[in-house]
Amino acid sequence: MRWKLALATLLLSACAGTGVSSDQAVLDFTKPPSEFYGARLISLDGKNINAPITKTSFWVDPGTHEIVIAAGISDPMQVGRNPARRTGEDPGKVTIEVESGKRYKIATRIIDQRGAWEPVIWKVEEL
Repeated sequence: MRWKLALATLLLSACAGTGVSSDQAVLDFTKPPSEFYGARLISLDGKNINAPITKTSFWVDPGTHEIVIAAGISDPMQVGRNPARRTGEDPGKVTIEVESGKRYKIATRIIDQRGAWEPVIWKVEEL
């Protein structure tokens, strides 16, 4: 019985120590529906994200954020020369406005037959 109480205390303190506040938002990069392709967060507000590939959710404060994502397009028929890359622009660099208490599901989509892609928020949910 004591070990159960110790385990419960440990779990509660671990949750309390995460720094997560109810007035934050979540950027969610979990697997999207079949009409989209996956994405991975590379940079948030100019800071590189050095997280394991298995980490798919990132808590952020409400407001404007600049994100850089990499497209998870594994279909060789869909990947082509991206016109934005030729002009020096990064197609995965976008500015988004997030509200507290919301989860933003982010993916990528192909926008033309040459394989150009863009980030997309495919769903916004209440936390």
